[in-house]
Amino acid sequence: MADAATTRQPQSAGFDPAWRVASAPMFSAIGVGDQLTVTLFERDGLNVFAAAPDGSSRFEGVVVDSTGSIQLPYIGRVYVVGLSPAEARSAILRPLRRLALSSDVTVSVTDRRSEIVTVQGDVTKPGPVPLAPQASRLSAILGLAAPTTANIELATVTVRRDGRNATLRLSDLYDQPQDDIALRGGDVVIVRSAPGAVNVLGAAGIQGRVRITKRNYSVVDAVGDARGLNDSLASPASVYVMQLGSPDAVTTGTPRVYHFDFRNPAQIAVASAFAVQDGDAILISNAPFAQSHKVLSAFSGVLNTARSATALTP
Repeated sequence: MADAATTRQPQSAGFDPAWRVASAPMFSAIGVGDQLTVTLFERDGLNVFAAAPDGSSRFEGVVVDSTGSIQLPYIGRVYVVGLSPAEARSAILRPLRRLALSSDVTVSVTDRRSEIVTVQGDVTKPGPVPLAPQASRLSAILGLAAPTTANIELATVTVRRDGRNATLRLSDLYDQPQDDIALRGGDVVIVRSAPGAVNVLGAAGIQGRVRITKRNYSVVDAVGDARGLNDSLASPASVYVMQLGSPDAVTTGTPRVYHFDFRNPAQIAVASAFAVQDGDAILISNAPFAQSHKVLSAFSGVLNTARSATALTP
């Protein structure tokens, strides 16, 4: 039973503690890539800006460049990254008032592109997703992207940030609220469906790859999904599990083999707790009489032919 306990997957440790406590972005601050609308009002100045009937000059689609600045006619470059729209207004007013004694400015963020995460993998809506005050945490972004995996219990979600990756089972995200981390611009979220399969060989109801359908998928689960032991061929005393451990185990010669006797209720209990992983193999041996039956079946046609020949002999 100790071996069975080591095969069962505990609840994941979760994301890095520093990621858990990180606060959500300051959505009031202007960032690189944001698009602004800047409206200028001037009176008693040089009338350098073409005014609309309401006396305003509107500049739309003003992009914050990689240096954190915007470029406005006659005013020049103004650094605005990290400022709120109200603070950006003050930054623009200082050079503007050298051109117009009576002037004013309004600044608004019309397209926030500085706080965008990218969602990839098994989702309905992959691609860039803008963060917002009501949608800045991982669960909210996943809700917008809509994971497509049917086997949600085994799916994983990976967050890539600053060259580091951290992976969590998707089901654990909802069981561990502390891992519903606040995302930030530039993060990449990857959803992967990883059901895997176990190879069931020998005297089973069906042979082949049996899909893992849940966490801690056990030997008994796999045998059951393979339609159990073949009543006329299988030896319940000889059920074997081969765990390779890693793809290299085939060549390094370090697979682990476990033997189960399904005639023993205690052994069935252990098999129910023994979790198998993707690529493991389960072999159900033939009963001793089954081989004899195969040999007799092979010779039965010859014997019948011999009897027929004897009957025809005068």
